[in-house]
Amino acid sequence: MKAKWILFVLLACIHFSSSAQNLLANIIHKDSLYSKYHEVFAQPEKYHLQVIYTQVHRDKNKHVTLQRYALEPPTKRYYYPASLVKLPLAALALEKVNNLKIDNLSKNARLRIDSSHACETKENYDTTSVSGYPSIAQYIKRMLLVSDNNAYSRIYEFLSSAYINKRLHEMGYVNTTINQRLNGACDSTNNRYTNGFTFLDNTSKNIYTQPPAYNSGSIKNRATHTIIGKAYMDGNKQLPPKDFRRNNYISFEDENSILLSLIYPHAVKSIKRFNLTEDDYSFLKKYMGMLPRESAHPTYNVKEYPDNYKKYIYFGTAGNIQDTSIRSYNIVGRAYGFLADCSYIKDSKTGVEFFLSILIYVNEKDVLNTDDYQYDSIGLPFMTDMGHAIYNYELKRKKKKK
Repeated sequence: MKAKWILFVLLACIHFSSSAQNLLANIIHKDSLYSKYHEVFAQPEKYHLQVIYTQVHRDKNKHVTLQRYALEPPTKRYYYPASLVKLPLAALALEKVNNLKIDNLSKNARLRIDSSHACETKENYDTTSVSGYPSIAQYIKRMLLVSDNNAYSRIYEFLSSAYINKRLHEMGYVNTTINQRLNGACDSTNNRYTNGFTFLDNTSKNIYTQPPAYNSGSIKNRATHTIIGKAYMDGNKQLPPKDFRRNNYISFEDENSILLSLIYPHAVKSIKRFNLTEDDYSFLKKYMGMLPRESAHPTYNVKEYPDNYKKYIYFGTAGNIQDTSIRSYNIVGRAYGFLADCSYIKDSKTGVEFFLSILIYVNEKDVLNTDDYQYDSIGLPFMTDMGHAIYNYELKRKKKKK
C-alpha cells in the first residue's frame, strides 16, 4: 500500500512547481480520503479526475494573489461540461449589453424573442419575473439559481455561437467551443441558427433590435478522445459509443479560471477579464451564492430544489443547509455520469475562503444516457469530503493578512 501511495503522489505532481508537490496529496492522506476513495485516486484516468485548489493570499495593502494547486496535469481530454457552460455565457451576456453602449439598454430591459428557423421558439412573457417579461438578468438568475436549461438556451441565442467562441478565444480560452443549446430540440445544424431579439423600454418602445444570426464556421471542438463510453442508449436501443466532437466543450482548467476572474478580476491578467461593471460582478456573485429558497423572483419549492440542489462541493450530501455563513459561489455540471463543480467557498464567520474545482466521472458501466450513475454513492460524497478537507486545512493555515 505504501509503495502504491508514493507512486500515486509522484504521478499526481508531474508538471507542477516544487511548492505544489504533495500539498493536495498530503491533505487527502491526512484526512483519510485516500483510503475511503482509493479506487478513484488510484485510477484518475478512469474517473476523469480533476481537482484544482486555489489559495487566496492578501498582502498588507489588501492586494489579492491566487495560488493554484492541481492534483492532475491539465488535459484536453473530452468530458461533457453540461451546465458548466452557463457561467461564461452569463458573463458574456452582461458584457455584450455593456459593449453595445445603447441608451436605456440594460440587463433588466424587457425582451421580445422572435423565431425564424425550425427549432426556434418565440417568447414574450416570463411569469417568474417581477415585471412578467423576459430579460437578460432574469435568464441569468434562473441559470445560476437552479441551472435552468431553457434560460441558458435564450442566453445562447442572444449571443450566438460564433460570437461566444470568438470572444472566448480572444480572452485566451482557445480550447473552448460552445455550439449548442441545452433544451434538446435542436441538432448541430439547427444550433448554428439563433433567434432575433428586440429590447423594449417600459413604454414598449424599441430600444434595440438584434437580427437572427447564423454561424457558418467550424463547430467541432478541440478536445481529444471525444468518443465516450462503451455504448449510448436511445430509449431501449443500444447504439455505438457517442462521438462528442460537435458538442459543447470547455477545458476544466479554463472553467476554473473563469470563476477566478469573476470573483477576483484584478488578480488575473487583464486579457482574462470580462468587460463588466461593479454592479455586474455583484449581480453574478449574488445569484451564484444564493440558495433557491432565498430567491423571491423566481420562487422555488424547497422540496423540489433543496439547498444543495447545485451545491456539490462541501454541501453535496447536506440536503438543506442549516448554517448559511458558509457560502458556495459556484457553477455545476451533471450529465452522462460526469459530475463537476467549480466553487468559491467563503465563511463569513471564520474568514476562510478558497476555490475548489472538481470533475469526476461516475459511470461504472460506462454506458451513456441511462440513469445508472453513481452520483449519490461516489460523486457527491467525494465532493463533500474534499470540500471539508480543504476547509479544515484552510482553517488552520497561517495567513499573512486575513
